[in-house]
Amino acid sequence: MWSARRSAGRLAARSTAAATAGRHRGHPSLLLELSQRRRYGVHACGRGPDRRLRLRRVLPASESVGQINPRVSFIVPAYNEAHRVADILDSMDRQTYLSVELVFVDDGSTDGTLRRLVRVGSVRPVRTIRHPIPRGVAAARNSGARAAEGDILVFMDADLTLPDDFAARILSLYDVGADYVLVGSRVADRSRAPSRYLQSEHELALARPELQRSSQAFSVRRHVFQAVGPFRKDLPRGDDSEFGERVMAAGFRRVEDLTIEVMHDRPRSWGGFLALQRRRGRNFAYSRRNRFGHGWVHLLAAGLARMLLTLGEIVTLAVPLHQAVRLAGRSPRGLGDWASFALLYACGRTARAVGVWQGIREVLTGTYNPR
Repeated sequence: MWSARRSAGRLAARSTAAATAGRHRGHPSLLLELSQRRRYGVHACGRGPDRRLRLRRVLPASESVGQINPRVSFIVPAYNEAHRVADILDSMDRQTYLSVELVFVDDGSTDGTLRRLVRVGSVRPVRTIRHPIPRGVAAARNSGARAAEGDILVFMDADLTLPDDFAARILSLYDVGADYVLVGSRVADRSRAPSRYLQSEHELALARPELQRSSQAFSVRRHVFQAVGPFRKDLPRGDDSEFGERVMAAGFRRVEDLTIEVMHDRPRSWGGFLALQRRRGRNFAYSRRNRFGHGWVHLLAAGLARMLLTLGEIVTLAVPLHQAVRLAGRSPRGLGDWASFALLYACGRTARAVGVWQGIREVLTGTYNPR
């Protein structure tokens, strides 16, 4: 009697499973949810912006991922990036290499970035860390590295979109002995002059690869990161380049593959472009003070020299015109961008000079602002 009941129960279970599979045939994301719910211990699922079902697996940093043991950890510091959360998760979900995890560090956002992340969800394991107040991108990267479990640490900004085979391609470089991998990048939308200018500026810098210390979505072996130490939190910008210099100075092998391109969402408006240049100038004072130990006399002298140099370039017009020709040669519109690039160069240099003095004031008064 008991054997007959057990056989009947098995038959009913098989019939239910077959009916479920037939009912959901053609819906791979739902089949993925059904097949992996038990494996990953997922207790909920949601819909992404494309209306497809996706698993919701968002873990606090203290919670174990169990038996997944990812080989690659993507560490993403974010500050007020709620509008980009869905794109970040889509980049993770599309990776052809499956043994990956996302470590998302919310650096004191005020726009509900973390709530948006939990609401959207991902089919890949996600760890979340939240700083109560903004501590800067370097501190966020360090927090993510401490929580990550992967052998390879990928540091990327929230405004990047990765190719589907990104993890697989960088792993092929690590398999042949790389310790530190730099990749290429391209501005996602080059429909306006400021974004085309930034792309041309980036390509011009890549003409001398021996000078490259960092890149968008750079990665490093975990033991290398532990050997050279964390990112410097006293640098609001440029902490990645300084980290790359320490990696190379320690004798680890750097590999650069510019055929691996990530898409970068850069400013398209003039206001966004000038704000970016001002932030770059602001880092000048922090670098001189915290990296090279310059005192206030050196800082003031360097700031004054930078201001006079910028004024001379704008008045004579020689440097802006020369740089505009060089950059326009790398633009898809060619010399058609020459006039706008000359104006962008002059305005950008002015914004940088303003940023230099802002940074000097913050350094001398001790009013550090990580963002």
